[in-house]
Amino acid sequence: MRTTGRHVRTSAVLLAAALVLAACSSSSPAVPTTTTSPTTGPATSAPVATTAAPATAPAPPATAATTTAGSTTFVPMQTAAGGEFLSPSGNISCEIDDNRADLTQAYCQTITPPQSVTMGITGKYTTCTGEQCLGNPGTNTPTLAYGTATGVGPFRCESATNGVTCMAGGKGFRISTSGITSVPG
Repeated sequence: MRTTGRHVRTSAVLLAAALVLAACSSSSPAVPTTTTSPTTGPATSAPVATTAAPATAPAPPATAATTTAGSTTFVPMQTAAGGEFLSPSGNISCEIDDNRADLTQAYCQTITPPQSVTMGITGKYTTCTGEQCLGNPGTNTPTLAYGTATGVGPFRCESATNGVTCMAGGKGFRISTSGITSVPG
């Protein structure tokens, strides 16, 4: 009787270990196997993780994904129709809209010096200089780190130490404390 109890406990421990392994290897399929006790016959049937199949993780949703293109990491906008961001210095703020609130444009501004730029889907843009050109950035606006990019629809903006560059239709602008300059595609 004592030997049977020990084998049952051993089988229970093996079952628990197999279940833990199966839970830790959620990307590998579980295959049922049977452990056998020499004195009591089949003791348990437990799923055991195998390594026969390659581990694959499901792709995260597009709105939460970040991808890397070359040396620039792409960060999705807050919504499928656009969003806002600040440069790490906080001096540049941008809003990108792709048919959001009847707007399809990229808009950026600097507080110092007071200037703004609005670009359409073809990459053509207009500039404005002075306090009257500035809007209020939204509250809780995320920061777009240097070396990262974001965008929606035809617009893509990249944050760098020398300013924010936004492109559409193969052309665009760079905005910084030095001013607003054209950027060819």
